[in-house]
Amino acid sequence: MYLIIFAICLNVFLSINALSASPMPPMQVVVVSIDALHPNALTKENSPHLVDIMQRGHYTLRGTSTQPPKTLIAHSAMITGHEQRQNNDWKPGEPTIAGSTIFDWAKSKGMATAFYYSKPKLGYLQSRAVDSAALSPDDAQGHAERFLAKNAHAFAFVHISGLDWQGPVTGWLSPGYNEVLRFIDKELKTLIDSLAARKNFLLIVTSDHAGHGKIHGSDHPEDDKLPLIAWSDTCNTSHVTDKIFHVTMLASTIESLLRQCVLPPK
Repeated sequence: MYLIIFAICLNVFLSINALSASPMPPMQVVVVSIDALHPNALTKENSPHLVDIMQRGHYTLRGTSTQPPKTLIAHSAMITGHEQRQNNDWKPGEPTIAGSTIFDWAKSKGMATAFYYSKPKLGYLQSRAVDSAALSPDDAQGHAERFLAKNAHAFAFVHISGLDWQGPVTGWLSPGYNEVLRFIDKELKTLIDSLAARKNFLLIVTSDHAGHGKIHGSDHPEDDKLPLIAWSDTCNTSHVTDKIFHVTMLASTIESLLRQCVLPPK
């Protein structure tokens, strides 16, 4: 009799654990990192599509970067949750990132993973947990669109360059800088629309750093700034509103947002 009761209890325990460990229902999580995006540049004139998702979702302009606030250093912190890298340079053939990253977390949820980036140095962030990756200075978002069209349950990290080249030439928040942002914003519309059409998505838009004058990467407070936008059709993103956010908080913020999702059963 005791053996029967024990067997029943064991089966219930195993069933509960199997349920809690099972992957979430199909969901697309997309992170878009717009290199060198200053929060003050996000206006209806410069970025109407990004402002639209800010209004439909939630956002904070109180984000901060690493010290120093540089591209590879900041993106390393984004995907690991730690400020552990101080070297902003990397070349193909050199060792890539070690340890657990946000891509490992996504794989643990049963997601297909992708990383599309615009600077060769970000190849450092590729690991075994990335299913699809490409260096694509001109079409990173296009790669992401094609990947997401084929994978209903997926995590994609998209890095977009342009502002980081324009800022040092004409200055952060200059007419030339704002013009490049308008182009980026227009290019992102297809990705935004395709996510909305497929349903069950979480879109995060952020940056690695900003700049001041024609300078970035310094200890000036303007260089440290960045935005965080969260928009979803199934997740409550309200706690992002005016949140104090640091680049190391990206993974924990996404996980927290996903806990607020109401998804249909698998």
